[in-house]
Formats: sequence, C-alpha cells, structure tokens
Amino acid sequence: MKEDTSLDLGGTKLGRLLVEAKLVTEEQLRKATDFQKAVGGKLPAVIVKLGFITDDQVTQFIARRQNLRIAELDKVVLPENLIKRVPRELIEKHTCIPIAFRDGMLTLAVADPTDIEALEEIQLATDYKIEVALASRGALTKAINQFFYAEKPPEETKTKEQLLKELEDSPLPREIDERASREGVSRVQLQRALVRLLIEKRIISEDELIKKAKEIA
Repeated sequence: MKEDTSLDLGGTKLGRLLVEAKLVTEEQLRKATDFQKAVGGKLPAVIVKLGFITDDQVTQFIARRQNLRIAELDKVVLPENLIKRVPRELIEKHTCIPIAFRDGMLTLAVADPTDIEALEEIQLATDYKIEVALASRGALTKAINQFFYAEKPPEETKTKEQLLKELEDSPLPREIDERASREGVSRVQLQRALVRLLIEKRIISEDELIKKAKEIA
C-alpha cells in the first residue's frame, strides 16, 4: 500500500506524524494543541514557538513527506525583477517569496505547501503557473525583510539650529587639531575656514551666523 504523504499543516495530522517520528513527545503535542486552540495559528509554528522542535527540523520533515526540495534562501541572490512578479502584499501575507521563473512557471518558496488558497490567490494575481519549493518560516521571513526592509531609514536631518549648537559645544577632533598645529594653522584660522565652508555649502547663511554669534556673545 502506498504511503499517504498528504499533510494538514493546520490540523493534528502533522503533529501525530512528528510524534511517530520521535521529533516531539505526546506531552509536547498536547501542550502545543492546547496552545493552538487558545491563540490560533498553525501547529508547526506553535510547536516551534514553544521550543519543542526547530524550524529547520519541521521543514526537513515536511520536505521528506511531500517529496519537495528545500530552497536555501541564504545561498541565492534574488533579483528585484523576480521578486516583483508577485505583489508585495501577497508575499508578506502568505510568507512566501519567488525564487525562479522560467517558461511561464513561477517557483515559490513557501513554508506551507498545503495552503492551496494562498497558492490560488497568487496564481490568480500573477497569471503564472505555480510550483513550490520548501523553506522554513524563519528563512522566508528573513529573506522578505532583507529585500523589503534592508534599507535603513534615513537619519533625521539636523536643523541648522542643531548644527550650530553642536559646533558651539563640540571641540574640533583631536586629529584635526594636531594636524593643524603641525602645519602651522591656528585654531582661529580653522574656525574661520569652517564658517566659510558652511556658508559656501549653503548650510547656514551669514544672517544666521551673525544672529547665533549675538546669542552666545
């Protein structure tokens, strides 16, 4: 008789299989099931969250059961034009990411290959044929964050008032002070050069400089 390799990642079947494979205990499965009933979510994520098994162990187990390859997301570079074949909101909603496209076939790395509704929604939105590869939820979240959120938010632009206050309160860096001394440039000359540079770069105006000078006089 052919082994039944189907899974229900939201239900208890996967949990029973994990127990049979001695990856979790009966007691751990009971606690995970109770937790799932209380807060919702899919059983694999709950078991991982409770620390009974690792994300990678679950992924490897599902891959063997479903005969799916595991996408090693940390070893591939995903071009922007590939990622954009799937709307961002669907990538984040279903925690998936495109990893290949060829001859009208889009390969998606997913954590839950049994989520038919998610696959159908993506197929409808893209009009591509869809095939899946497996990746841990943690690896997918990392890849998604790196692509969409890798750019750090720009530093807050300092106001001219903040800049002038810092110039007023902060001494010149020691390296500049020492070099100026070696080359016979006085601190007064340095300060004048700094003021001229700020005005030339249009960071501050002459009026602002005079006003500030009067304030600290």
